[in-house]
Amino acid sequence: MRSLSQKISDDVARIYQKRKNEAHRERDHRVRALYAEHPRLEALDNALTRAGFDRLMQVTSPEEASDEGQSFDDISVMRERYLVEYGIMDGYHEPIYHCRSCGDTGRIGDAWCPCRRQIVQSILPDYLPDRMSGEAKFSNFNLNVFQDGKAGQKGPSTRDVMADYLHMAQLYTGHFDRVRDRNLLFSGPPGTGKTFLMQCMGHRLMDEDRPVIYITAPNLFDLITRYKRQLASFRPDPAILEEAEMLYHALHSWDLLLLDDLGTEPVTQDRYAQLIMLLDTRQNRNLATIVASNLSVRDFAKQYDTRVASRLNGNFLVYRFPGEDLRGQQIGD
Repeated sequence: MRSLSQKISDDVARIYQKRKNEAHRERDHRVRALYAEHPRLEALDNALTRAGFDRLMQVTSPEEASDEGQSFDDISVMRERYLVEYGIMDGYHEPIYHCRSCGDTGRIGDAWCPCRRQIVQSILPDYLPDRMSGEAKFSNFNLNVFQDGKAGQKGPSTRDVMADYLHMAQLYTGHFDRVRDRNLLFSGPPGTGKTFLMQCMGHRLMDEDRPVIYITAPNLFDLITRYKRQLASFRPDPAILEEAEMLYHALHSWDLLLLDDLGTEPVTQDRYAQLIMLLDTRQNRNLATIVASNLSVRDFAKQYDTRVASRLNGNFLVYRFPGEDLRGQQIGD
């Protein structure tokens, strides 16, 4: 069985190959269009290629070299004058790679190019047990599904509240580096838009190449337990350990953790400790965490313990989602 790192390496290699193929196709299209407009340039390029081959033959096989035609240097001068006369930038025959630092190879010398880390971050969520909805985008957020105010109603309507929360989420992601020290807790009944809004925020940051990890609480604790079990094993499975280690590291180091459905997992003292350590580690590293739960902060103190509740109270801005279950409707429209 291939390990997770091998699978990811294969995926990364395919992405780089696709990028190179696209760069070469675009180069070929660009050159064809340029030659159609400037047939003289095509003739000069072809003559330069023949002259370069003749020059090589004069070095390697002088007896077979041709003395006919113009010299390589003469053609180079003519070509340079033509480019200047028509304002054509040299280098049109070179592919423009997605990453100009590594030429879409993933390496700069003996080191990995930083663009490889961005690719790994973009594909690693595919190996997580939970996937974000592709429809969860701010542009798809439909406020009309939420109840509007009624005559005589006191206070803001559900739609008014959700409009404020949507605006908050857009500001949070738009100024992420300035506000990432403030964690968020989305609390409220099931089906009130908590998951959709947190995933909208995740997609916005992923569009900016930010590393974002989305996971539900039951799968989070299963992942941590699997990792701990492999570490404690006398003979751990290398592939399973490598996969669990990579995902465990992402939980503790990526810019944004979206933790959904907290409070639906079976509660044990060990999971208290796991959750506290995860929250504390991310807080100490100035990494953002957004938690969504059907529980209120007061409920956390009952279901967990005061240590968890105090962290959610002290380190998280709490947003209480009002309204009824809308899962039969389309929040994203």
